Amino acid sequence: MSSQFQLQKYLQIIENKIKEILQRPAKEDLPFDILDNEIDKEILLISLKIKQKQMKYGEIWQMVGNYNTFIDLRVGHETGLDILSEKRKIAIELKNRYNTDNASSKKSNFDKLAKFKNEYPDYECIYGIINDKIPEGFIKEIQHNNKKIKYYSGDKLFTLIFGNDKTEIIDFVKRMCKLYS
Repeated sequence: MSSQFQLQKYLQIIENKIKEILQRPAKEDLPFDILDNEIDKEILLISLKIKQKQMKYGEIWQMVGNYNTFIDLRVGHETGLDILSEKRKIAIELKNRYNTDNASSKKSNFDKLAKFKNEYPDYECIYGIINDKIPEGFIKEIQHNNKKIKYYSGDKLFTLIFGNDKTEIIDFVKRMCKLYS
């Protein structure tokens, strides 16, 4: 870890951002189907709240990825990717869950990674999954458009990004999400 990186300062910054994300008002209006009954409407509203929370969690993880040499590219970056470390030469498309992307979205994300790899061949391009089928996660290689893309998930992804600070950061993010939800 870089001697100039200050973990406590980083944790304070992400605490403030986690609070801001989780306390942002959520929509409660939902277009209902004429066939919906009152129970359907209640279930749909609960489903909407769950989806919004999952989206906030995804936003939190991308922001938390703004760690040490990594930068959060935010929405609208020219590459379309999520996290980049120029120093470590790593580009990441980050997903909260293994089933977030449908087949066409996954292809589009692999296309972005392959394009980046083509333009910057010395970078490791990663399709990163926070929550995979098993917490330990996986590392595997994917060939897409004749480019090598890596798949990192779960604990393997956290280790890649956070190194020795992994457990402290994950525990901190969990505590802050519980505190501000």
